[in-house]
Formats: sequence, structure tokens, C-alpha cells
Amino acid sequence: MQSIRSSTRLLQRNRFSISNTLPRFTSSSPSWSDDNESRRLGGGFDSFRSTRAFDSPAASYLISSLTKAASLPRQNFAYSSRCFSTVGESVPQGFPVSAPDAPPRIKFKRLDKTAKHIMQIVDKEAVEEVRTSREIPEIRPGYIVQLKVEVPENKRRVSIVKGIVIARRNAGLNSTFRIRRLVAGVGVESMFPLYSPNLREIKVLDKKRVRRAKLYYLRDKMNALKKH
Repeated sequence: MQSIRSSTRLLQRNRFSISNTLPRFTSSSPSWSDDNESRRLGGGFDSFRSTRAFDSPAASYLISSLTKAASLPRQNFAYSSRCFSTVGESVPQGFPVSAPDAPPRIKFKRLDKTAKHIMQIVDKEAVEEVRTSREIPEIRPGYIVQLKVEVPENKRRVSIVKGIVIARRNAGLNSTFRIRRLVAGVGVESMFPLYSPNLREIKVLDKKRVRRAKLYYLRDKMNALKKH
């Protein structure tokens, strides 16, 4: 391949040097055939052999070699480019491109969520244990209840508390309810844990139907519990 390139380069240089010395021939047609061009070059070489400038054996050898080269058919040599072509390596649009294998993602669970879930399970088990040990009735706002409460500050004596439930908060084992009652003609509110061990007994005396979950409007009605 290297020898072919060097020979073609030498041939092109010789053609350029001789085309400058030979008379230029014009033609009516824009494109010449290979046969006409070889005849023209060969005739030019024969005419120049008779001149005195080409009497040396080296010059005659050069003219004979150029005449043989001109008689040969033209060959179009494709020269390789230094740049790399990426047309043949392009991926068609219809086929999916495979992504590189990425390492699997490691998922970490949040500790606060795990702890919260565990506490919910423990809380639910504790509520079930309390309900199996003693009976706890359903308490809703508007119910009139009577409680037997053990007071640790009073030598653990049992006192009876009676009132109307005005609010309830559901929070598992920490559920509470608020009752309102009259003490010496004064309205008093007390909040008790529903699952507290200090509640010995919870008894529902009456059930009032209400439309609200919080009966705070009873604070303005002082005589609402006089008949109870």
C-alpha cells in the first residue's frame, strides 16, 4: 500500500511538471475521455524526444516511463482519513440502548418510623391486656357517668365522682376523657385517663344524644347538671 501511494505521488508530480512544458490543447467538449488524453500525452512525449533538451538517456527513460504510465487506465485510489467515522457504529432509534449495569441501591429504613411502629404494637397489646383484666364501658360525649376513683394522695381512699362527659381524646393507652360536674354550685372540670389503674369502676348512668364531639358550650350553662 505504501509503495502504491509513493508511485502515484511521483506520477502526479511528473504530470504536473510536463503539463507546464507541453502546449495546452483546448477542446470543445468539457470532459475528455481516457483514450484521447493518453494519445495526447503520448504524442507530446514523442514530439519532445526529438528536441535537444531530452537527448540524455535519463530524460529518454523518464519520457518512456511517463508514456507507459499515461497509457494505463485511470485508477481512483481512496485514501483513508485520519478521523474516525461513527456513522457505521450508530445505534438505530428503534432498538433500546442498554444502560450500564449499576450497583443495586441499598434501602435504609428510618429508625424513627421503625420505633413508632413498634410502639404502636406495644400500645395495642397493653390496651387489650387492660380490657381483659377489667370491664371498661364505651364512653362518648353526652354520657352521664359515675366513677370510683382511688386517690393516691388521700391514703388511696376511693371517692365517687359524677358528671357529664364533654370531650374524649383517643390515643391508645393514653386515651383520656373530660367530665364536667357541679361542686357547691360551681362548675368543675376533671380529666381522667381511660385506662388508668386508679379508676376502680366506670358506670354509665344516662346517655344524651349530642351532635358535637366537644361539648364546651356547656360551660356557659351552669344549671345543665342540677337535675343530675
